[in-house]
Amino acid sequence: MSKSGNQKTTSTRTGHRRQEIRRNLPKPAMTLKTAMLRPEFIRSSIIVFIFLVITGLMVAWGHDQVIVKNGQLMSKTRIARLDWDDINVEATQQARKEAELSSPRIYDLNRTAMEELEGALLGLPMAVEGKTSIDELADEIKSQFQLDAAGLAALQDMSVEGEVTEQWKSWVDRLVNKDLQRAPILDDQEAQVYATTRIPNRVLLLPDGKRDLLRAEAIPLGSLEENSQNPEIIAMISSAGFPSSLFSTIAARIAADGLPTLTLDKELTEATAQQAIDAVKPVLDPHKAGEVIYRRGDRLSAAQYEMTLREAEEFALSAPLHQRWGPRLGLLGLLAVLSVLFAAYATTSYRKIARNPWRLIALCMLLTCMLSASIFITIEAPIFLYASAIAPILLTGYVVRLAYDQKLAVFLAGIQAAITAMTLGLGIGWFIMIMAGCGASVAQLREVRNRNSLLQSSMLGAGVLAFGAIILGLVELPMVTAAWGEIIGRAILAAASSIGVGFLILGMLPSIERAFNITTGMTLAELRDPRRPLLQQLQLRAPGTYNHSLQVANIAEAAADAVGADSLLAYVGALYHDIGKMNKPEYFVENRGEGPNKHESLSPAMSLLVIIGHVKDGVELGREYALPRDILHFIESHHGTTLVEYFYHAAKQQAEEEEREAVDEIAYRYPGPKPRTKETAILMLADCVESASRAMTERKPNQIESLVRDLTHKRLVDGQFDECNLTFAELAQIQTAIVSRINAIYHGRVSYPGSDEEPAERPVASTA
Repeated sequence: MSKSGNQKTTSTRTGHRRQEIRRNLPKPAMTLKTAMLRPEFIRSSIIVFIFLVITGLMVAWGHDQVIVKNGQLMSKTRIARLDWDDINVEATQQARKEAELSSPRIYDLNRTAMEELEGALLGLPMAVEGKTSIDELADEIKSQFQLDAAGLAALQDMSVEGEVTEQWKSWVDRLVNKDLQRAPILDDQEAQVYATTRIPNRVLLLPDGKRDLLRAEAIPLGSLEENSQNPEIIAMISSAGFPSSLFSTIAARIAADGLPTLTLDKELTEATAQQAIDAVKPVLDPHKAGEVIYRRGDRLSAAQYEMTLREAEEFALSAPLHQRWGPRLGLLGLLAVLSVLFAAYATTSYRKIARNPWRLIALCMLLTCMLSASIFITIEAPIFLYASAIAPILLTGYVVRLAYDQKLAVFLAGIQAAITAMTLGLGIGWFIMIMAGCGASVAQLREVRNRNSLLQSSMLGAGVLAFGAIILGLVELPMVTAAWGEIIGRAILAAASSIGVGFLILGMLPSIERAFNITTGMTLAELRDPRRPLLQQLQLRAPGTYNHSLQVANIAEAAADAVGADSLLAYVGALYHDIGKMNKPEYFVENRGEGPNKHESLSPAMSLLVIIGHVKDGVELGREYALPRDILHFIESHHGTTLVEYFYHAAKQQAEEEEREAVDEIAYRYPGPKPRTKETAILMLADCVESASRAMTERKPNQIESLVRDLTHKRLVDGQFDECNLTFAELAQIQTAIVSRINAIYHGRVSYPGSDEEPAERPVASTA
């Protein structure tokens, strides 16, 4: 061996000794300043600050909302917090209705009809001038005017030398521009409305823009069609000055057009009415601070409900600044305390939350989303208060229990329940009730190995919550007959919330596992099935490894039960830990059978690559078949960073014989990582013990016990358990359980006479 090789080996060993010394030295106490400057603290502080801002805005908004419903039996008395004037809706509507009714109906002259009538009457004397017989008149003149001989004769005096007399003009002007405007002709429907409208509200819009009252009664067009000789028309014709012989002629012409003399100006009438309505000021009812809005035991009426909403609205708009912001700042302070407690507990008690900021972000998002659901659903539908407040808290408890453990689940459910209670004003009694129900559900949910475990947990929570709702109702509500309906309704909603959340979690379970990178008992129970494709391939391609995995799984399960670890997880992890051997099964002793040892034709370095490679191959196969991350950790860590001793010593011996540079021990170690959980540490021990005990020629109990303790001590000293949370007491319990199970597997047998059994040959190398 060369001198340089000796120096390098000495240097390496010195470095390892220094690392061991540093590892065993007590860590100096961390000061507050040092702790605050750590990246984990800074990240957590930023995340919690953002959570506080978002949740604070939501809580402040939710606290200001009115969470009552019409018809609710009230458990508290509410008084007005300030003076305000409330609009009396009914009185205001009545005043506006009166203003609308008092608004005038405005009529316009039907200028086309009036001008047509005036032109026809002015031209009539000229049209019949010189005619002595009715037969000489045009048919149109006959139909329009219905002239008779007397009327024709009278018209002859109304024109002189081709001009209409001034007297005729004055008669026509008075009739058209005065009498017919004062006694209007209207269509039948408008005439009915006109008849029922007060005189002050019947207005004629004159050409000069002035307005005049219409005092005379209207003449319906229908009455003229039935009888053109309407008495009122005849009276107007007479009043205008026409001779009696022309009454029927003029009346017939007025009726011939069938047009009203006035028309309603609908647009102006509506605009005038709207102006009158807008001019009406709201009728106000004064309210004083201290006025009772509703009392405990009242069944909330529609008027009380509206008054509650108005008081809250006025308070938000008009209350002094300190009255509005004092409660909000108090809520924000309480929320800050709860947020700090939440972050401190989560990051100090759970290292994977402290190490991975995304886990803390996920928990913050879960709390924020569930709190949002409680607030918004309660505000939109107060009738579902118990369901909307309870269900999100239970959902948080279930999700955190599945992702972490019972302690964190109950703690975070308590944080959310406290925030919900102070936001919605639910009180300490409600908080106690929800914590009892949530605690019972989470405590029952120890392992999720089948659907019944979730359903049993939700049923237990439903019973506790229903009972708690009844007790709380007896405390909060006045003992009146109507209270029992309210109490039973609350109990039903509380129980239904728990059962509904249980079924919801069943459907969401795969998504929860992916989101939090966890593996539940239901998934593990499915992975345990030997008919899974990966296990079937292992049975076919490497039956010896499969048998080894079954034995290791049984040993690991017993050891995990001994220390209260997850025995199902340990069992399933052991089943899959050696799947990488399927790629080159013949290179591993348990699969070799009677065939040649393939390692004899390889150098120690090449054999090392094959042996170590089964870990990497197993991880790749696990990812290809979508094994959960927890199971992948069993595959990658079941050897940790242990030394492949057989090939290391072979290489070392070969180097000495060939006088080459000394072999570096680190090069012959597995790449790791080391076990990070109790279950993976148990697998490491079960794996090496099962392989070593299988290679023993004699398996007496004291020899097995000595083997287990030696292998355990060897890995302990090698630092393989440094990253998991095993204690010495637990390690002793694990050894006892492994010894017991190995003795059960390799139990002693009675030797029968004539038996020619020989001890099995010890394998060249154990490569578990």
